Amino acid sequence: MGHLLIHRGPKTVMKTQNTAVRCSKCGYNNNPGTAAACLVCGKPLRDPAGVPWRIWLGAVAGLLTVGGILFILRSSLDEGVSTSAPLAAQIDRYPSRFERIKLYSQMAEVPNVPTGLFNYGGSTTLAPLRGPAILDALAVAHPSFRLRYVDPLDGAPGSGTGIAMLLRGELSFSQSSRPLKDSEFVRAATRGFKLEQLPIAIDGIAVFTHPGVPLTGLSIVQLRDIFTGKLTNWQQVGGPNLPIVPFSRNLRDGGTVDFFNENVLRSRGFGPRVRVVRDTTDALRSVAATPGGIGYASASEVVSQRTVRTLALSKGNGRQYVRPFTAGGTVDAEAFRNGSYPITRRLFILVRRDDGLDEQAGAAYTNLLLSGQGQRLVEEAGFVAIR
Repeated sequence: MGHLLIHRGPKTVMKTQNTAVRCSKCGYNNNPGTAAACLVCGKPLRDPAGVPWRIWLGAVAGLLTVGGILFILRSSLDEGVSTSAPLAAQIDRYPSRFERIKLYSQMAEVPNVPTGLFNYGGSTTLAPLRGPAILDALAVAHPSFRLRYVDPLDGAPGSGTGIAMLLRGELSFSQSSRPLKDSEFVRAATRGFKLEQLPIAIDGIAVFTHPGVPLTGLSIVQLRDIFTGKLTNWQQVGGPNLPIVPFSRNLRDGGTVDFFNENVLRSRGFGPRVRVVRDTTDALRSVAATPGGIGYASASEVVSQRTVRTLALSKGNGRQYVRPFTAGGTVDAEAFRNGSYPITRRLFILVRRDDGLDEQAGAAYTNLLLSGQGQRLVEEAGFVAIR
């Protein structure tokens, strides 16, 4: 284990450099190299021999890095090549007083919760986490930690607009239904801080139609063909002779839309027949009022709806359909956890790593949601607990 000198303004900080371990279950990528289990979800990080595989990988990477540095230095002397590291690599080494996420049983046990009013925003998918149950629990556990959800001045609320507001310094932290993009990490770096995404729940995307579309289910291929415009009549997938009318939120605004485009449509974009709606409420109302209508949204937002028909989905082009909900009308947590339901994803809190109050607020909020009490409230909100 070596030491890294970090220059931050006029001050030089000595920081111990460890190999971080990414959890294959929840995706948390800041576990210490010596950790036996993930700090977020508890999944073992060691191989059967008892040695964290990332340590072996880190050793190999270290040798390659040394060789690479020698090569670059030699090349720079010969050809004048700059040896400046990419911005994302530089910002990843900035020190932080709030680095580690820790797990607690009760919200009241979470330490370092700051005092004050903090702005947050982002994903409409995570709106259930902004309901009275969680806000009241936060107020009881830490009454001086006050939160205010802020809508964007222009455009619809969503993960994308929330990230933009976080980058501009308008929010202390943000909620997101999609992972950060490389360009967003770089934009943060150019502003002198780092963004970190911390998973707090698992969610599925439910597909729903007008009640007059009596289908058992759709395959992912059929769903893709509908939203890219290849399929235009329900008769083409075994339904009635009725035009298909797809609805979606704007691709620029929402994390759910972005995720749907990248993972279901394979980044092909929406066909010209797709009608744009402002939010999930608008989508549900539009589909319920339009014969042949079809839409999609977070399962937590659809599970209690009775004006639309939820479809089962199958992977690829198969017919082994899996429903997102149980017969009792709840989210099928097991199908989401084991991946048998085709469209699942993780939900994140995005922390602004600036070594200030915003970072402290984001880390505290994440710890509160990852506590045992917080995860129970996450489940009650319609999501699947990640730990």
